[in-house]
Amino acid sequence: MIDPDEREQAALRAALKNMAELMAEIGWTKRFADLSEAQALALTTAAVDGFQEAMMASAPQPDPEVPF
Repeated sequence: MIDPDEREQAALRAALKNMAELMAEIGWTKRFADLSEAQALALTTAAVDGFQEAMMASAPQPDPEVPF
């Protein structure tokens, strides 16, 4: 992602929160290289899901009024 806008930056912060919750379970002192495959995949999933959920939540909502 090159030069993320404000909305994308907010989504990245939301993704970090998801990852931080998972790291609290795994243990903050564990090196990334020492993670199991399942733990690494869970962190990746937390990051991607958090980003996508935040982007969807902040997307402009269509006007429910039909103009005709």
